[in-house]
Amino acid sequence: MKRQFLFTSESVTDGHPDRICDTIADALVDRFLQQDPCSRVIAECAISKGIVFIAARLASLASVDLPDVVRSVIARVGYRPEDFNVDDCTVVTSLINMPLEQRPHADERELSEAELDHLFVHNQATVFGFACNQTPELMPLPIVLANRLARGLAEARRRRLIASLSPDCTTQVGIEYDDGRPVRIHGITIIAGQEGREHMDPVELRDELCRLVVHPALAEGPLPSDDDTEVFVNPQGAFPQSGPASHSGMTGRKTAAETYGG
Repeated sequence: MKRQFLFTSESVTDGHPDRICDTIADALVDRFLQQDPCSRVIAECAISKGIVFIAARLASLASVDLPDVVRSVIARVGYRPEDFNVDDCTVVTSLINMPLEQRPHADERELSEAELDHLFVHNQATVFGFACNQTPELMPLPIVLANRLARGLAEARRRRLIASLSPDCTTQVGIEYDDGRPVRIHGITIIAGQEGREHMDPVELRDELCRLVVHPALAEGPLPSDDDTEVFVNPQGAFPQSGPASHSGMTGRKTAAETYGG
């Protein structure tokens, strides 16, 4: 392993199309499980300008109004009607009903540890990640800082601290490592979507984001910025339109069976 390297991580706010799709898929799975805890649901979602597509395979006793769940999730994001009209958007669903016999036959809450060990999985995935002592969250510092910045952007928008800020923003943080330990913040990039016709001057926007978002996020530690830390805001220019009206999104697969398959 290299002794010195740069590690970057990215995060997005709640209005990013990919995150909207993840939230919708999670909400659908949750709604089925609320009605039928033994539901088996595999839900996928895609979103683009004025349209949402839901594909699901399920075995459940629940009855869920899928378009209603979709619209409620998007409504909470807070897009302006001219950017994404949640009342008029098209929701397309494609459902495959599996036999009810494919629902889990065992309730985990009633099983012993030995019985749980005998359950088998239906699907498996490769997941990148590790626990470490770089942060109180036990996660690598780059993703923790990227998440802090994303939360700061969302808070600044909700409190209307920055004019025209869109629900769709992206953050990226690069950290320099030496001998496996983070030593300095190399750079920060913020893609700040903007709404409306009148946008802030790029220099003013950068100054406001540094004051209201970047500095508070870094003040929590454990590494401060330095004179060589670069902060980029919309390096490719302003984003006059963001969200599904500008770029589409899709999600990975959300599966709800019992924890161990079975």
